[in-house]
Amino acid sequence: MAPRTRSAWPTSLGALATALAVVASALVSAAPASAAPVLLSQGKPATASTSGGSGLAPALAVDGNPATRWASQGGLDPSWFQVDLGAAATITRVRLQWDLSCARAYRIETSSDASTWTSVFATANGAGGVEDLVVAGNGRYVRMHGTTRCRTAPYNSYSLQEFQVFGETGRVDTAPPSPPTNLRSANVTPTSVDLAWDPATDDVGVTSYEVYQRGQFVKSVTGTSTTVTGLSPNGSYVYYVNAKDAAGNISQAGDNLAVTTPPAQADTERPTTPTGLRVTGVTANSVSLAWNPATDNIGVTRYEVLSGGAPVGETTGTSATIGGRRPNTSYLMNVRAYDAVGNVSDWSGAITATTSSGGDQVGAVTQLATDNDVPWGLDFLPDGSGVYSRRDAFDIVKLSPSGVKTTLGTVPNVVTTSGEGGLLGIEVSPTFATDNYLYIYHTAANDNRIVRMKVQNNALVQSSLQVLLTGIPRNRYHNGGRLRFGPDGKLYAGTGDGQNGNWAQDLSNLGGKVLRLNADGSAPTDNPFYGNGGNARYVWTYGHRNVQGLAFDGQGRLWQAELGNTIMDELNLSERGGNYGWPSCEGTSGSCAGYIAPKRTWSTANASPSGITIVNNALYVATLRGSRLYRLVISGTSVGSETTHFQGTYGRLRTVEPAPDGSLWLTTSDDRDSTPNNSNSRILRVQLN
Repeated sequence: MAPRTRSAWPTSLGALATALAVVASALVSAAPASAAPVLLSQGKPATASTSGGSGLAPALAVDGNPATRWASQGGLDPSWFQVDLGAAATITRVRLQWDLSCARAYRIETSSDASTWTSVFATANGAGGVEDLVVAGNGRYVRMHGTTRCRTAPYNSYSLQEFQVFGETGRVDTAPPSPPTNLRSANVTPTSVDLAWDPATDDVGVTSYEVYQRGQFVKSVTGTSTTVTGLSPNGSYVYYVNAKDAAGNISQAGDNLAVTTPPAQADTERPTTPTGLRVTGVTANSVSLAWNPATDNIGVTRYEVLSGGAPVGETTGTSATIGGRRPNTSYLMNVRAYDAVGNVSDWSGAITATTSSGGDQVGAVTQLATDNDVPWGLDFLPDGSGVYSRRDAFDIVKLSPSGVKTTLGTVPNVVTTSGEGGLLGIEVSPTFATDNYLYIYHTAANDNRIVRMKVQNNALVQSSLQVLLTGIPRNRYHNGGRLRFGPDGKLYAGTGDGQNGNWAQDLSNLGGKVLRLNADGSAPTDNPFYGNGGNARYVWTYGHRNVQGLAFDGQGRLWQAELGNTIMDELNLSERGGNYGWPSCEGTSGSCAGYIAPKRTWSTANASPSGITIVNNALYVATLRGSRLYRLVISGTSVGSETTHFQGTYGRLRTVEPAPDGSLWLTTSDDRDSTPNNSNSRILRVQLN
């Protein structure tokens, strides 16, 4: 850039003050700025997994001379190179200058002790040459952990001319920014919206803001406004914003903002009535239908199937299978069409469908009870009664097999997050007959935690409260919450990443993990990272975004389901100490080399899995956004055939559990606003034949 001429500068103190004010208003935060990042790694001690020879020592990659280099022994994956900065530092930039060999798949990781590592960057598409990376992390040690080399012989090793780490020593920033405030919208169109908010504050300085829509990451921006595009006409969206600082600390979420996009054009015309409704198949517990498509001046978006005037399913196509029917029973069925703005057609002509005798794998459904809150966790007492948590009301209810409800009491210290937090998973002690304990996962003021309380005389004993584990990160979304006792007598807990993806890779952080505890809250000594100390002692698996499904099969293996962001949800078979890739890898999308692959993925629109359970080698997955129940047959170390049940019949499905009588209990979850006692939920019994 050419030097600025004297005549371009303000010609008065007043003008100068105005110019400075404009510059200041453009800053992300008014907090004091950090010192400029400095080169921390040059000349510092360096080590590596291997060296290819005496002239290829690790120290040659931190000597400031690009004519020298470190190289690993040939043909070895993985390989690593690390530098000891000599003191804790805030890391903001890493520059790698590769020789002829390079790394196609590698991670940049930081650590305070050279034992527990946190990933701050990962790629499966390394290009070689000079790769200058902007990162956010803390630690004394920084390393390149390579899992796939770029070249083949004769260049078949990792080869770094220079490994440069930039940042600031003398202080490690662990304080998150304040939540952004006053989120507001403008210029709402059918496909876009402008968002703006007031800046957050931070002890060092806010560097960016992350925009979310109902827990799904949308974008990261450096200013306090942005335009979100790609919306659908007549759509409903709920946005919020988190602030982020240079060290990677992320704030709690700001306020929710609901946005409804207008129709693409004024539309008052109803779709035509579907015709030709016909039965294409029946079983003992289902009816399959097809019909001719309706037409609309703009377009039909979905069809709703009704039985006796009540909605029992929906689809975007012109056929549907309606489950939950009783054997040898006649049903009067209709179909109607909807367009994008909610105009609805007349009902089609009715048709009678009669189910066959006998029973299918997933049988008839009966309603056990309703609830005006969100039933989240569910388990069973020795007497056959269910107990379930009410997320937003913070209490626990006992439900008899005949549908009689008894409120056991309120769990202390529970708070909401105006999203997915609150009173979440519960699990009955395997020795409840002698100890009377319920294990509970809930959101508190500053974290998520696991506690236990006794139940005596149909009431929670308030004085029995024991806090077993604290410090699980919380945010508006991504709180995890599922609990499950394993056949080994240990308590397993699925956690979320607290909307900080880096925490999923940080073994010293409890977020984005499956945790394993003794019944008294201590860490089992045979946990994979017990020797690391601290929070790592509790980690069973890591690299997860938001775990809400846990179940053990007949072989004692743990299956786990987690919610993806916008691409894929996952079903995983847990491996002791395994890394499942988030945030570098979502399902099978992204930089997935070196991570454990899922056994099944679904698009986020068709799943968002919450509770899972296993009965007779079949795995059942309750889905929220997908509004359906999947049944998958476990086959060896994978899953085979998959069937879909109740698509759109009961709305969002939260939890599925096997009852003592051989049925499944299934809870619905249509409320998203976190206000207590304003929901319309159901607890259903699903017969298994």
